[in-house]
Parts: sequence; structure tokens; C-alpha cells
Amino acid sequence: MVKKGDCDVIALGLTDVEKGARVISYVRANDIRKVVVLSPFRFRPSFELPCEVEHIEWTEIIKYKFFYRLLQEINNDTLLVVNECLRTQDRSDLTYNCIRHFLNQTKNQFVFQYLPIIDSIDDFMILFDFDSRSRWKREAFRNVFPRECKIEINRVNVSWREVRVETNAVTAATYAREKRRLVDNIGLRDPNVIPRNLYLISGKEKAKHINPGSKYVGRNNRFGLDNMCTYRDISGTGQYVVFELCHNFIDFIDFMSVSRQAEIPVMVSDLKVDRWYYERYQAWGKRLADAYSALQQ
Repeated sequence: MVKKGDCDVIALGLTDVEKGARVISYVRANDIRKVVVLSPFRFRPSFELPCEVEHIEWTEIIKYKFFYRLLQEINNDTLLVVNECLRTQDRSDLTYNCIRHFLNQTKNQFVFQYLPIIDSIDDFMILFDFDSRSRWKREAFRNVFPRECKIEINRVNVSWREVRVETNAVTAATYAREKRRLVDNIGLRDPNVIPRNLYLISGKEKAKHINPGSKYVGRNNRFGLDNMCTYRDISGTGQYVVFELCHNFIDFIDFMSVSRQAEIPVMVSDLKVDRWYYERYQAWGKRLADAYSALQQ
């Protein structure tokens, strides 16, 4: 039960049901007249509240038609819910600036986020800025900061399981040729093009090992498999085998936030790029665990 005035909190790892219960309880205890929810459309919560509710999609927060109106309308009769808005590591991002302006208009706020980081503990400072009225906006994370705000943590313990796939000589030769071609023609292009493209080469070999009784998630469904979803297709909780990992961590975080899956089996071929991606995510999982430890000190 949320008591009168018991707000201004960063809550990590809650389900939509748990978020809804917090919001409903707070609205009833504090005579809130309106709830404004800022959220990416994919994570838009379905609160049935005894007051007016307005949902503003992440990409529309910066639009003048919303920004200036909300600055005039948000007051201490308004509850502002910032839901799953840790979308970029740029702490000075324009959308973040808009959110902070809104938060300055009311004492009533919840900041809900599934995971506390995108890539590093400094990402948490974006959420901390929301909760602290940006008092330490230009400072990097320090262990003292979690004591300056109210944080509720439902920890997500990520674990990885390698599903090994051996490739044949034809695939190995194709990999070597494509790597040479990409390196020779990279020029001024983004160097991440190289691992992104090379990672797709093992796909045909992985497809041979698909288990019809399991569900898989991949960057696309180029093989037309009935039990394969793309990361953008995931729309509910479930257990999936990772056919290939995302290049950007935020896309994988979105997958975890929707599926609520923390035990991650990953198909890993014997090509070097597969190993690179798998070890890269193992290191990310360690940074996530370290972030929780820092926040719970």
C-alpha cells in the first residue's frame, strides 16, 4: 500500500501489475486529479485509474504541442509517471531535458525502469537526475548517490547458457572472404558494420539446429521459421533461445523487459564473431550485476 506522500521513488524491475498497484494506491491516497504517463509506446502501461490519465509517447515528449501545454498544466494535483524512459546514454538528451522540466512542476512522481543501466553504472545517473531535480547533473556516479534518493530494487539476475554450433568448411571460407572484403572497404564507414555483417554468416548453420519445440528470437526471420520472432515482434512474456544477439544493448534490454527472461540460452557458432558477441554480452551482464551491488550498498 502506498501511503499519503509516499512518492518520489525510483522503482526497478517491477511488473506492469505492480506499477499499476503503486499508481492506483497513490492516486487514491493523495487526491490526484490527473496522471501523466511518459512512456515508449511498446511499454505503455494500462492503468485503470479513478482520475484523468494522459499518455505521452517517448518520441512525442519533445514536440511543442505537448511540451508547452504540459508545462502549464502539470502541478501538484498531477502525478507524473516516467515509465521505461532510459533510452539513450546521452545524459543531456533533449527528451531527458523535457522530462526534467515536467518533473520540476510537481512533487508527485514515480520513475519506473526494468534495468538500472544501458551499458554502465553512469547510465543510472539519468534516472537519478529525474529523482533529484538534476542537483548533480554533471557528476559521474558515486556510491553516495543512491543514499540521496529512494530506490526500490527487484533485482534481475542475468545468466547465460552457450548452445554451441559447428560450421562447415564452406561457411568458414565465406566468413574469411567477407571479413577481408569488409575490412578492405571500410574507409570512413562505421567500423561496427564489420561485426554486424559477419555475425549473419553463421545463420544457415544455426538454422539447421533449430528445435521445433522451442521458440527463438533473432535480428530478423530471413529463414521464414514458424517459431522465430524478431526482437521487435516480442509482445509478451516467454522463454526464447537467442538465435543471434543484438548489436545495441538497448534493443536486447527491450527484449528482456518484454519477455521477462533472465536465463538466456544463446546459439554460438565456432566463428570468431559469434564468440565476440557472446563474450561481449557476458561482460555486460557482469556490469549489470555490479550496478545492482553499487545501488544496494
